[in-house]
Amino acid sequence: MTRYTLMVDFKNLCYNLNAHEHLHIPSPSYQKRRAAVAAIIRCHTTTPLSISRDQVTNLDEFFEQDWVKQGQAEILFMQRASRIGDRWSGHVSFVGGKNEPGETDEDTVKREVLEEIGIDLNDGYIKVGRLDEREITSIKDNKLLMMLSPFGIPLSFFTSNEPYVNHSITENLTLVRFKNRFFNKLIHFLMGSVTFPAIHLPTSTQTTFKLWGLTLGMTSDIIEFTRKNHLAFLKLTKSRPIYSRKDIALLTNLITQLRYLFQYGKIELNPNSCSLRTKAKWDKVYFSSIRIAVLVAVLLRLGFTSIFIKYLINKIK
Repeated sequence: MTRYTLMVDFKNLCYNLNAHEHLHIPSPSYQKRRAAVAAIIRCHTTTPLSISRDQVTNLDEFFEQDWVKQGQAEILFMQRASRIGDRWSGHVSFVGGKNEPGETDEDTVKREVLEEIGIDLNDGYIKVGRLDEREITSIKDNKLLMMLSPFGIPLSFFTSNEPYVNHSITENLTLVRFKNRFFNKLIHFLMGSVTFPAIHLPTSTQTTFKLWGLTLGMTSDIIEFTRKNHLAFLKLTKSRPIYSRKDIALLTNLITQLRYLFQYGKIELNPNSCSLRTKAKWDKVYFSSIRIAVLVAVLLRLGFTSIFIKYLINKIK
């Protein structure tokens, strides 16, 4: 991929994101705290160039800089600290965290970035835009949920035409966790597991940085602003989770369609081919429907099991 092509992709991403009117999701009354993260894109160059100390205030001025024209765009990620007992230990994310009383989302991002990696976004950084907000819920109880080794990944990695290896991650579908191993195995037997797409990020170390879940989704949203919908990275990130129990997959899709129809008055058979706004709305409904689907599936299993046991008892009699 030529330097010119990479710069065109970088420009398209920034200008399209800058023109994007993001979807705002207000916090519900029972959960006032919000979480915000920063997707920081820097232009990295290894060639010694004279850099103007004049304050650059907009994208036009930024892309006119000689060092930018010779540079390569990189997206900053963080690897969460490895801790025994932390199920999110070592996972990759953007920089950010929960808000404090009286803070706006932008205030939260600036404070968290300064505290975690020492970068002051008020000095030498341009706010390009905002992605659509996401409502993240816990499968366990549907409550809203709210990372440290920084590293940059070239934008070219995500805009490459080369196929990506899907290093998928499988998580148990569970609404409750018991201390008793037998009950946990029973719950796993009833609910099965769900597999999400994931990729390994290229780094100069031997450590594996796996990108998946929410951060993979937000990275996909960013890359979509290049307007290159044929990219292999985007195709991989649009694959839906794979459920080991097919009835839960069917129930999740059915419940999502019904809830989406009720909320927005229409059915989306292929949300991935729709606009970012529609996709954000769909994802919000989809991920909050998983818990409902799991509950319905468990009740159906228990119901059929009860009927089968009664049938056997009657046969014995």
